Amino acid sequence: MKNEKGVTLLALVIYILVATIVISIIAFMSSNFFRNVKIIENQDKYAVEFNKFNMFFINDVKSSKEAKVETNKITFSNGTVYELKGTDIYRDGVIIASQIQSAEFETDTYEVPGTKVIETGKPAVKNLIRVHLTIGKNFSEGTIAEEADRKAYERLNKTIEYVLKYW
Repeated sequence: MKNEKGVTLLALVIYILVATIVISIIAFMSSNFFRNVKIIENQDKYAVEFNKFNMFFINDVKSSKEAKVETNKITFSNGTVYELKGTDIYRDGVIIASQIQSAEFETDTYEVPGTKVIETGKPAVKNLIRVHLTIGKNFSEGTIAEEADRKAYERLNKTIEYVLKYW
């Protein structure tokens, strides 16, 4: 009978150790899961700002054949002006997107292969506007949220080329 009490006590100690290890593993996985959920939540906040800018900008690009482009400002031939002031992008003086860390506009051209303009005999050329946006908030170094903020900041650092109306 004395041996059975020792085996029962040993089984109880092993059970408690295994339970502690399992609970620790679940807690670790749970904390990583919720840290990653925080990153996704931050990213979604900034994606909305990108979509708001994109919605207006595409309409103006597709309705204009020419644009005067400066580093932080673009003026379309119909008079519509986009400008970065502080952390907001303005369209004709109205804020359309916020939390913008940088916005750079550039022009470029693209020769369409396999096409020729009848009058000149040269390949057809499309005018492009390249927009580089960095959306998000500045992150503070040395804070707990730094990693999540840095990942969200890096994910919404986009360069997109838009083709002006060409016919």
